[in-house]
Amino acid sequence: MQTFTAPISGNYKLEVWGGASGKRLQGNTILNNDYGIGGYSYGYYSMNANQVIYVSVGGKGDDGQFQSRNKGGWNGGGDGEWDHADDESMAGGGGCTSVQISLKGDGQLFNYESVRNTDVLIVAGGGGGGGFGNQYGGGETGSIPEVRINNKPTDLYELKQATQDSGYAFGQGQSAITDFTGVVNTEIPGGGGGWYGGYTIIPIVNETFVKAGGGSGHIGTMLTNGATIAGNQTFPKPKGGTETGHSGDGYAIISWISASL
Repeated sequence: MQTFTAPISGNYKLEVWGGASGKRLQGNTILNNDYGIGGYSYGYYSMNANQVIYVSVGGKGDDGQFQSRNKGGWNGGGDGEWDHADDESMAGGGGCTSVQISLKGDGQLFNYESVRNTDVLIVAGGGGGGGFGNQYGGGETGSIPEVRINNKPTDLYELKQATQDSGYAFGQGQSAITDFTGVVNTEIPGGGGGWYGGYTIIPIVNETFVKAGGGSGHIGTMLTNGATIAGNQTFPKPKGGTETGHSGDGYAIISWISASL
């Protein structure tokens, strides 16, 4: 968590990018194109000189590690789990990036549920673990999980997504289970953090392969002319140019725009 103190009064542009998930491990090899991507949000906020706001930059989820549970990114990413069968391990979900007007706990978004409508300015959702370009965070809704059984699509599971009103939990993506008794060779990544965090699934049959959902983005009512953009769309890169979905750790930029609204 970092702070920003307004040097002068005026209108500031807030831009935030959600963190990506980690990458999947298969056959003792990290699959570099197998990860979920973060979204982007922006808006304008009027600040007085010396006013302080609190910036919580989402972390990238941990890559899959051999026979290991893999942590989700800081600020709400859910944990991924290895398959408890051989050498495959699913990544942690990406953390969201958020900006608040107060400091609650360590600054992670889930601490703000009771004051979410008054203290949270902006959120960019983190990517869900499991698949490049598909499991994105950000936007009004994060991505929906994808599930296969024995490498075939299935409708056995009810799949949900993070929205503006619901998700796995406020500020927190869903983590994989730890007890794989009775569900052999099953691969479960973590959901992305967000205004509401993304879902993964609780497996009930063998050979279940999951791509977890990303977290939703959000624009607080205190901002003007804002938007939250999903990671499957094109938006600005933090350091210039454009990107379709954000990779790696999240990012935040605060820019002075004008002396008044």
